[in-house]
Amino acid sequence: MPAPSPSLLVLGSAAAEGVPAFFCDCRVCREAAKRGGKDVRGRTAYNFGGTVQIDFGPDMLQAVWKYRDRLSAIRHVLITHAHEDHLTPESFLYHGGGFCGTPTETLTIHGTAPTWARLRGGLAPTDPGSFDWRWKASNLAFHEIKTVDAFELPDVGARVWSVPADHAENLDCVLYVVSMGGRTVLIGHDTGYPREEAWAALEKLRGRIAIDIAVLDDTGMLAGAPGAPSPDVWDRGHMSAPTILKVFDRLDSLGLLAPGCIRAVNHFSHNGGSTHEELEAFYAPRGIVVGYDGLEL
Repeated sequence: MPAPSPSLLVLGSAAAEGVPAFFCDCRVCREAAKRGGKDVRGRTAYNFGGTVQIDFGPDMLQAVWKYRDRLSAIRHVLITHAHEDHLTPESFLYHGGGFCGTPTETLTIHGTAPTWARLRGGLAPTDPGSFDWRWKASNLAFHEIKTVDAFELPDVGARVWSVPADHAENLDCVLYVVSMGGRTVLIGHDTGYPREEAWAALEKLRGRIAIDIAVLDDTGMLAGAPGAPSPDVWDRGHMSAPTILKVFDRLDSLGLLAPGCIRAVNHFSHNGGSTHEELEAFYAPRGIVVGYDGLEL
């Protein structure tokens, strides 16, 4: 029998504050506390096929508790950018170095130069001279990438493309396209409507890939959509529903989406003003899946 296709597991579905958020008593946070379930959101991260992790933020320990068997196989971590909700450097100290009680294979972290700078600072915040031995003891490797790049992960049979994100320019933020085991995913959180440099990079992939799962940023939730709490569309830095629909349309027009591609939205902020139920009421008729912690695609 052929090996099953790798699945994409949504480990977290919130923006930086989580939902319910710190110190907040807005309607969305109150409803999340009352309803629980899909309305309670940890910070956004994904696992693809067990071996490839996308982002490693402050809620990863809770994810390990929930999905221990799945996450024990991670060999590569793709970091989209160095913001605190997507990269917690200190967590990597526990990959060996006397903290992990069993031998570990080398864990390779991939990211742009600002990610490397934050890793170095976070792993030795009070004693920069200790970085080298901490890094070695933790059995880690770093692969620096560019905002437009392509590279192989031969040990897990994956190929990765990075594309510039419209988000925090000083951090060289990226989106990722990952192909592995006959399946291709687009991880598109933390971006506004992609700038032309990103579209040019994506267009070069036409005919070479067919995206089976495309996940886009919806930090602004339904803002700007008919009947939404806010009339202001989010299209720079982050997106909301009207911008997301435009991005899906353009990806489709470029021929990048496979027939039957799963279209999904994720990375929600309580400031967007919508509950999970309200998001589903808008997106489900449009054939778009609303992300939540634990969703497997």
